[in-house]
Amino acid sequence: MQLLHTWETETTRYHAYVTTRTDGHNAGNVGLHVGDEIDRVVENRQQFFQQAGLALEDSVWADQVHGTAVQVVDSSDKGKGAFRYEEAIPKTDGLLTTEDALPLALVFADCVPLFFCAKDHGVIGIAHAGWKGTVGNIVKTMMQTFAEKGIEATDVDMLVGPSISGDDYEVDGRVLQAVRDVSPVAYERAVRNESGDHALLSLQTVNEVLAKEHDTAVMQSNLTTGADSPFFSYRDGETKRRFAAVIVKERKS
Repeated sequence: MQLLHTWETETTRYHAYVTTRTDGHNAGNVGLHVGDEIDRVVENRQQFFQQAGLALEDSVWADQVHGTAVQVVDSSDKGKGAFRYEEAIPKTDGLLTTEDALPLALVFADCVPLFFCAKDHGVIGIAHAGWKGTVGNIVKTMMQTFAEKGIEATDVDMLVGPSISGDDYEVDGRVLQAVRDVSPVAYERAVRNESGDHALLSLQTVNEVLAKEHDTAVMQSNLTTGADSPFFSYRDGETKRRFAAVIVKERKS
């Protein structure tokens, strides 16, 4: 797995990872829901987790539906979705936990992975933001979930992971109007090359603007998906491949 970022305090480390294209089965696909061979996909997952010194059986995965539902999980959820898709946290696109050694994992192939860390409060989260989740403002829902834990948005950092480039993501008027509705500022900053009812859209930028509207600090990985990238792209025809984004909280020994 590729380590994107680490947050640290005196007692704790928080790691944000992504899996990458490999020369293994189906190029390292970790999606259990794409019609691939389940046992081989689990092997891919196991290999990635072992590389990072993590236990797949401790991880929590979600049944992603391009929505904005966020679920707080704990140690009782260990292993959900790790080996069987039907056991994943149902109809959820955001996960949050206060637990140590409980990796939170979601899968992607162009949509935007969003990692969240409130390092001084010991809370982490992860979200799946396709265009529907983005304009539905899953960022706001994540911030509300942190707030329910007594954490201000200003104490949360957000990292934007690998996703489709704004240079490659052409959308129609329906999507553009939804972006305008959720944030006129995001529309101004994220939309370009408008022609008729089509334009190029940077989902990374939209999510950054939405987070900054809460005064949340944002980091961009500046990594993109594509057939020539380490990260799978649905739009480039990789419909049966997904990479994972994983965040985990670990106590220092």
